[in-house]
Amino acid sequence: MKEAPVVLDNSNIVESYPGITLPLTYSFIQIAYRGVFGGAVAAHLKNGKILSKYENVFDNMIAIHNGRIYYAINNWYALIDFIPFSKKIIPIWQDMMGVKNTEVYMGRLHRFTLPQKMRLYWNVLKTALGVPRSMKRLEGDFAGAQKYFDDTYSENLTVPELIGLFREIERRVLDKWHITVANDMYCFVWTGILKARLAKKGIDATEVTKYISGITGLESLKPVKALLELAKKHGDDPNLLGLPAVREYIRIYGDRCPQELKLECMTYRECPALLEEQVRAYAKDKNKLDGMIASLEARRETKAGFVGKRARLGIKNREISRLNRARIYGMVRRIFVDIGKKVFGGDWFDIFYLTADEIFRGEFDIGLVEKRKAQYAEYEKMPYRARLVFSGGVQIEEAAPAARPGALRGLGASRGSFEGEAVVLDEPSGDVEVEGKIIVTKTTDPGWVFLLCRAGGIVAEKGSLLSHTSIISRELKIPAVVAVENATSAIKTGDMIRICGDDGRVEIVGAD
Repeated sequence: MKEAPVVLDNSNIVESYPGITLPLTYSFIQIAYRGVFGGAVAAHLKNGKILSKYENVFDNMIAIHNGRIYYAINNWYALIDFIPFSKKIIPIWQDMMGVKNTEVYMGRLHRFTLPQKMRLYWNVLKTALGVPRSMKRLEGDFAGAQKYFDDTYSENLTVPELIGLFREIERRVLDKWHITVANDMYCFVWTGILKARLAKKGIDATEVTKYISGITGLESLKPVKALLELAKKHGDDPNLLGLPAVREYIRIYGDRCPQELKLECMTYRECPALLEEQVRAYAKDKNKLDGMIASLEARRETKAGFVGKRARLGIKNREISRLNRARIYGMVRRIFVDIGKKVFGGDWFDIFYLTADEIFRGEFDIGLVEKRKAQYAEYEKMPYRARLVFSGGVQIEEAAPAARPGALRGLGASRGSFEGEAVVLDEPSGDVEVEGKIIVTKTTDPGWVFLLCRAGGIVAEKGSLLSHTSIISRELKIPAVVAVENATSAIKTGDMIRICGDDGRVEIVGAD
């Protein structure tokens, strides 16, 4: 039997880990993914012998190639095979994750007997019915873990004590995080059912965005609202960082910023000057600032029906867990930064070139750090492929990017049309002028929300209906088109472009 190709794909995960990711972050993601997906399967399977067959799958849900993070797609399909009606769910999963190539590379690792299937399906059904309640319970578990960390953490802790704190946070919350996998599937399935129902009624699939937007109390918008209020009340204060209101903002939302899930990227908590940059940028235009505040306050939830409400609930819980996930990474970052300072002194950043296991074993090898620094410097020069396919260990090269066209097409993720000047960005910056312009990028992460709310529209090469870019754009009521191949090579900063978030069209109407 011919061996299936090994597929690495950055769909969805590139929102969290764009560009180069250092070894410590990658090793921590592996710990988290193994715990989350191993826990999810164990909770439903309850069979250690079968579970042992999937150990290699749990260990390799993600992969790193030339310093970039990918999903190991084969292993994802192997786990989806656990789910009842997996053949129907796979297309929904691909659609919601933004995985465009629909070939299925999947080898079934275990043939379930009928009793095993019945037990598994019953456990999956119980989990599915209890997802909202379980997500609420997870919020409480997280709050307890956060309080424990705040009460325990001190810069005076020794390295063994810091490692012990990491293990306790892992036990208190990471080991319970597997319910978020069930919530993601809950979200995907209800949104897929909604699309199918609209299609049966002859309603265009793009109409689905009306039913999954206008979510009351969306967690991801709370940091934005709070930051806008800071800008309105204190944006001109020369002693901004010394204000109690700013210190409180950092306490609550200090872990939400661009590339927040890369441990090596400093957040507002570690570098308050980044927050000051954002506040000053918003405060520049008082009229624009008032307009943004008024727009967020004027949002009203629209009618959605039973199916739409279920999809919205899944999305709302997903955004809660995403913000809390950033806070978990914030705790972990503080632990490892402290270890780095105690071990390497002024060269504390070197800690990010080691893996978590090496740190836990006390292996602080300077020679290895220097070797990896040189290796990652070379990775920076290498091209970034969105999808890699290996057959027999040999990489199959992708086709060259398409030539610069006059019109592009993607997925309409947030309704409305807008015409304006394009600003092509690799990463967000508080001092970039995007007011009345259209941001064009490969992908965004949750931290981009501070920039998106100032823009007139967004075009992204990656994304799906339930990607963070799409969810936030809908709530901010700015047109968005995602999954636009080669957008950043076809469009240049200064081009005039027209986007339609209804049907996914992107047109270059005037080149710079």
